[in-house]
Amino acid sequence: MKKLFFIYLLGMGCALSQNIFDPVSQAAELLNSFYPDQKEQATFSFDDPAKTRWHYLPHSSFKREGLPLSQMTPDQIEKTYALLDAFLSDSGYDQMEQIIDLENYLAAVENNPEKRDPTKYYLAFYGIPKQDSTWAWSFEGHHLSLNFTVTPNEIAFAPAFWGSNPGVIPIGPDKGKVVLKSDHNRGLKLINALSEKQFKKTLISAKTYGEILTENHALASFIKNNGINYSELNPSQQKLLKKIVYHHLERMEKPVAKRAEALLAAEDWNAITFSWAGATKKLKAHYYRIQGANFLIEYDNSQNNGNHIHAVWREFKGDFGKDLIRDHYGKEH
Repeated sequence: MKKLFFIYLLGMGCALSQNIFDPVSQAAELLNSFYPDQKEQATFSFDDPAKTRWHYLPHSSFKREGLPLSQMTPDQIEKTYALLDAFLSDSGYDQMEQIIDLENYLAAVENNPEKRDPTKYYLAFYGIPKQDSTWAWSFEGHHLSLNFTVTPNEIAFAPAFWGSNPGVIPIGPDKGKVVLKSDHNRGLKLINALSEKQFKKTLISAKTYGEILTENHALASFIKNNGINYSELNPSQQKLLKKIVYHHLERMEKPVAKRAEALLAAEDWNAITFSWAGATKKLKAHYYRIQGANFLIEYDNSQNNGNHIHAVWREFKGDFGKDLIRDHYGKEH
């Protein structure tokens, strides 16, 4: 079985059962379960500007489009998680669940349940599944922004943002837990595997920038001033870098990641760069990015004295499915 466990939200238990990958039918089933006012709130035209308006701030700091979990019935919540379950791999789903659960941790630690609300994650559809050959959907809230574009043959998933506050849980029964463990550990492992000469070339700043440089921009542009090339790493270091890159694809189910895998296969890996800013120790502010001709990975752990993670996968031509849409309609016409 792919997954079978329970999610508890506001005291409601929603059981997820095994899913067969059929995104169109699952999305249509979810959308058809909405009442007219819910459907109106959750659906937009395919080219609505709201599709590229995204963020990873708490709901109280950034107004989202779409229908929040708080305004869904238990059955609708179950169907929403089933759709996420179909698109995300086991590890991706688990990380999504833990990110949302951190809202409960923050609500208790900060004594601010209004700001930290695990039901304020929003679902939005752009276009109508089954009715439209090309459509998109997003699921977004604090430290999570998942954006999917679906055509009959391919799926795009950029931008995909994952965040964690705290990065390493400092107190309580989960003390020491790292929600985004691979993002956190593999970057530090790679930078500390470099020789002194390699490190000097990789380090682009003694201090971090306090945030990922692409922030919540609708378009991601190639960032200049990069560190060391993939070709300048030894085989074991190259293996570590590849693990970081493919980790972002491994969060998705294989049919969802297929298009991004082709994108990486077409890259000139020798020209891919690894850049570092800040410290090289756990719980010290640091930043890294891996950048190719077509993709960008940014990781920032600056806030809260190096204990607040932001990680994102971007595509210069493919964010929000731009190139996929262009190719699809080019073939169609």
